[in-house]
Amino acid sequence: MEKEEKIVVIILCMALFSLAIAYTFFYSDNSESSTMSYSSSSVPGDEVELEGDILTKGFTYSGDHLLMDVDYGSGVVKVFVPSGSGSKDVDSMVKVNDRVLIFGMVSEYEGELEIVVDNSGDVTVL
Repeated sequence: MEKEEKIVVIILCMALFSLAIAYTFFYSDNSESSTMSYSSSSVPGDEVELEGDILTKGFTYSGDHLLMDVDYGSGVVKVFVPSGSGSKDVDSMVKVNDRVLIFGMVSEYEGELEIVVDNSGDVTVL
């Protein structure tokens, strides 16, 4: 190869390497980095994790949705598990006073914040 061809190959390799780095840092889907701990400053739409103790749990009057009150140390937050997301599985897995780790999305219902769980795998008894 001629000197000019070698330079072009080196420049192309550097450009590809730069694009790979940019993609890794800016465009890759890293769900762990977007999940934050629930706090009083969480807003609807935030993906959060919550560690706390179950104070109450029960099903809604219609729909077989599970509602839990969880004490996370700085307060109490409602956790909503829809029937299509494994509410009965979560109910059989947890009991009052269990310490749990919950992943979900912050939502607002009747003016109060709650965490909506997407599937039963997002609730773990610690």
